[in-house]
Amino acid sequence: KGTPPAPPAPAAPRLRVRERKRSLDRAGYYDASSRGASSTTRQIAGLHLAIAGAPTSPRGLFLGIDAITGWPVYHDVYQAYQDRADFQSPNVIVVGDIGNGKSSLCKTWGVFRQLLLGRRVVVIDKKLQEGQGEYAPLARALGVEPIRFRRGGGGTRINILDPHIALEGREDAVGQTDLLYAVLGEALGRAVTTIERKAVRVAHASAIAAARQEQRVATIRDVAAFLLQPRVEELPGVTGPGQLLDWGRECGFALEELIEGDLAGLIDGETSPDVRLNNGLTVFDISALPEEGPAIPIVMAIISTWMRARWMSDDEPIPTVIVIEEGWHLVGGRFAEVTRRNIRLSRGAGLMHLTALHHLSDVVADPHAVAVVQDAATVVIYQQAKRGDAEDCVRMFGLPESAVEVIQNLPQGTCLLKIGSGVPVMVSHVRSEIERALTDTDGAMTSSATVQVSSTLRQQAAAMIEGAR
Repeated sequence: KGTPPAPPAPAAPRLRVRERKRSLDRAGYYDASSRGASSTTRQIAGLHLAIAGAPTSPRGLFLGIDAITGWPVYHDVYQAYQDRADFQSPNVIVVGDIGNGKSSLCKTWGVFRQLLLGRRVVVIDKKLQEGQGEYAPLARALGVEPIRFRRGGGGTRINILDPHIALEGREDAVGQTDLLYAVLGEALGRAVTTIERKAVRVAHASAIAAARQEQRVATIRDVAAFLLQPRVEELPGVTGPGQLLDWGRECGFALEELIEGDLAGLIDGETSPDVRLNNGLTVFDISALPEEGPAIPIVMAIISTWMRARWMSDDEPIPTVIVIEEGWHLVGGRFAEVTRRNIRLSRGAGLMHLTALHHLSDVVADPHAVAVVQDAATVVIYQQAKRGDAEDCVRMFGLPESAVEVIQNLPQGTCLLKIGSGVPVMVSHVRSEIERALTDTDGAMTSSATVQVSSTLRQQAAAMIEGAR
């Protein structure tokens, strides 16, 4: 009784798995096979996709991205000098129209990233932005207060007779008298004559000796005083103080007028205590000095000579980067000789001069200035919209003729980078978020600040607009 049990399920069939034999596999027994094509090693190489090589060595500071291949681009002048036989100059030239990225490159690759390697960086800041030099926000973000120059006092003063300005830190006539000749040449509007130079050297020596007796540092005012009141009785070839006065009177009056006028408060006293190169970053803010007149070229020549003297006195050379925007003041004019001498000695002192220019036409009229530009082994070219400016770059830096249109049409933030005798690379400059914030130069153009407008003026303007409709 009850339900009978279900019959057992039939056993699953046992599958017989045969081992796959290699000989049958080659013969196409298991899968359809195709007959291979005969070829050679040289022909087969053409089947591989081409891969562009890296445009630069990875031994260097990151600069940007190769706009053609996407490779990262690195460059460091000190490393390139060690690695490349065609790289003999540490100096850098940056050329480009306004608003295309020159300042961003200078601030990031030329300043911020150099400081990360423990190098010393000095910036001569000429461009005025929101009432101060444009490098002021970057300097303060890094804990450094800019050294600001103003005419008439209230700013920093540099004494050209400061012992630290002399070569190798000595009271050496070679360093100081060269600057005195340059200042006097600007004051006179001509070169200093041989007999005037003699009067200047004697007045210089007298000023230093008198100041030493009074236990202070001589100033340019002392030199002017001794030019107008010589106190030397006997010198070979000089009959007396009267003859020295005749030789140096014009220089004395011109120097006196200069330090009481155009250079008042700049070089007419002892060096301000805030002028130091102990920090990694030093910023000389000369944006308040007038475009016209001798103040800017004189101050820049003094700074350049003083810096070189300080660094030559270092026990061990410290790689130092000097960033100079608006650089035509350094490569042209009466003070270019002082600057060119310092640039020629850059390699021995471990100095890298990074000079930014808007157009090469600013310097092509001066053959000595052209020599300074051509000496640079690193060239960075941003957009030059005018064909003549682009052609100047091609001729100056030995680029192919096809580069003219490329330079004219470079997008913002993209440049041509030429290192030594290498092939130019189109580079898109890359900045971090921190660098973007620190290198913004559009504050004045994006400001929302306004001035107070009187109600009367508002009514007059409204009436004018209504009448024009």
